[in-house]
Amino acid sequence: MEIVVRFHPSVLLYLNELVDVLFYENYFSIRESAIDYVTRLIDTVERKIGKAQYHIAPKVIAHRGSWFIHFNISQKTTWYFVFEKSENRYLVTYVFNNYSMEAKNLNL
Repeated sequence: MEIVVRFHPSVLLYLNELVDVLFYENYFSIRESAIDYVTRLIDTVERKIGKAQYHIAPKVIAHRGSWFIHFNISQKTTWYFVFEKSENRYLVTYVFNNYSMEAKNLNL
């Protein structure tokens, strides 16, 4: 059965804005590199969400979705994707990284 991954519009907006933040805050000196980074984020979650171990969302983020998965796309940054799941269909409802307040409250 094919895995179907969709992103909530607010997540798509966040990821689109993330490109600009990464570029204008000088995390990447070339805008295309910021685009590549965000594209890798999306590709990684689409590839791993149905295969990697995911976890029940703790109370602190449960209002964002029922499940979450995390992975590192660089040495210093862990990304968390919160989602809803029904059979082989996944809806990513929220995204954050280890520098955010949500991550500090996870106590993982």
